[in-house]
Amino acid sequence: MILDQFRLDGQVALVTGASRGIGRAIARGLAEAGADVALASRTVADLETLAAEIEGLGRRALVLPTDVGDPAQVRQMVERTVAGLGRLDIVVPAAGIPFRKPAVDLTESDYERVFRVNFGGVLFTCLAAGRYLLAQRRGAVITIGSLTTAIGLPGRALYGATKGAIGLLTRTLAVEWGPYGVRVNCIAPGWIYTDLSKGVLDDPAFRAQVLARTPLGRIGQPQDLVGLAVFLASPAAAFITGQIIFADGGYLAG
Repeated sequence: MILDQFRLDGQVALVTGASRGIGRAIARGLAEAGADVALASRTVADLETLAAEIEGLGRRALVLPTDVGDPAQVRQMVERTVAGLGRLDIVVPAAGIPFRKPAVDLTESDYERVFRVNFGGVLFTCLAAGRYLLAQRRGAVITIGSLTTAIGLPGRALYGATKGAIGLLTRTLAVEWGPYGVRVNCIAPGWIYTDLSKGVLDDPAFRAQVLARTPLGRIGQPQDLVGLAVFLASPAAAFITGQIIFADGGYLAG
């Protein structure tokens, strides 16, 4: 049956940034589809709450306090996932920080902080996990981009540079790892209402501007990305790799 191709039973997923927002929604969605999930972020209490929810679904959950900006902690995170859950099949490096500042005001410390987490965290998670995936000759990696993976937005020079880099990293890894049976794709969300974005989306004028350009006429929610993530992780997407898929309510089309 075709719907069986969307199941993730017997697989193990690792999700960074799993304590809230997009990462949390995807982690729970992967568990609902049948996967056991390793949950990583710096906020242990939130991870433990999510882990209890996942275990309530009959799946295993592993809490991994991790600063993805530290490559040593990232390597340990991957090793603990394999040791604790026995394998690794799906990797979703969703951790990131928001950042807005006019380009002329950017500092070296801004650069170091934003790139260390938003790009370095993704890069080193992919590399550490990739060694396992390549050795077993199968796996799925799902990176998280943004509208700025494709377009420029005011005040997003540094943040957008990290998301643009994630897009090209996704395609490069897809080319390198495809011969080993490892698929790498990117979900690029539009305006999604989370704790990290509500500061700008709660501004009536800005929200109206976003809605006016969004054909579906609403702000996205983290749950809007879950079905796409499950699909890309599943056997149903077995011939899909190297893609940047925008889940933006039609924002770019408009």
